[in-house]
Amino acid sequence: MDITQVQRRIRLRDLETLATVVQAGSMRKAAQLMHLSQPAISRSIRDLEQAVGCELLQRSRGGIEPTLFGEALVRRGRGVFDELQGALRELAHLADPGAGEVHLACMETLHAGLVGACVESLLAQHPRIRVVLESGQAPDLIGLFLMQRLVDFTVARPSELPLPPGVEGETLFHDVPRVLVGRASPHVRRRKVRLADLAEDHWVLGRTELMAASPVARAFAEAGLAMPARVTASGSLHTRYRLLDTGRCVTVVPHSLLPFANPGDRFRVLPIEMPAWEFPTMVLKLQHRVLSPAAHLFIDELRRLARPLAVDRPVGSPGQQRSSA
Repeated sequence: MDITQVQRRIRLRDLETLATVVQAGSMRKAAQLMHLSQPAISRSIRDLEQAVGCELLQRSRGGIEPTLFGEALVRRGRGVFDELQGALRELAHLADPGAGEVHLACMETLHAGLVGACVESLLAQHPRIRVVLESGQAPDLIGLFLMQRLVDFTVARPSELPLPPGVEGETLFHDVPRVLVGRASPHVRRRKVRLADLAEDHWVLGRTELMAASPVARAFAEAGLAMPARVTASGSLHTRYRLLDTGRCVTVVPHSLLPFANPGDRFRVLPIEMPAWEFPTMVLKLQHRVLSPAAHLFIDELRRLARPLAVDRPVGSPGQQRSSA
């Protein structure tokens, strides 16, 4: 295969058509999504197959699926479109330094805390910058949003290290859980509260907080206690706050949330020490990916706002991280 000759024959529109057909699962649906006729879609795929000299699609009972060649071209094509969009954003920024666009994803507590504060601060300085935020748990933030190039970067606490191949991370801080109750909780009136005093209470905990390696589980184990039997599993801050208002529930929130979304008189942070999360909260990016100037501005502001959140890191904890690949 003469790579240079093939490259000259490939059109971006045909690559986009292939990716849309694969995503939609049929040429008819792809035609509707792209507002084209079905014969135009078929012709575009045929031209692309002739250009690369490979069959890119195959029919199955479930519809149209990519061949190994088609799958590889779609995967690499995402990078092409991502770099092109990045270049266009950079041109827009050069033409108007006060504008730009940032796409990122993070956990809900970061939306309500650090990242939300960063958006507020950045828009105060650059009111024409557009920010697009996505939300999810760490596996989706890394495996879906970042790896599929749906965002420029993510802010997340990885569930394991080293990072996946092709991903690099910069540590912002190690989060420490703080125990929170509502104003109507009987624990508010106690002068001294121990974790053992809360063992029979109803706890509201997220999926990661219920895992054996979480700081919550470690704190109970170190106190010689079993994990609470009465638990509502929810990662939603709104659900946690609503249940705390009843005065009958206990939860934990990251210490990084409190400076930016202080619960004030509505809730009370109890003086119970818990260990830090083993892995840090990080800015995660794809290696060798060129970010827009607006994304760099956002990350710089994240670093500034996160600096006071740093606590003593656990022994052997990571700082700058790259994948093992």
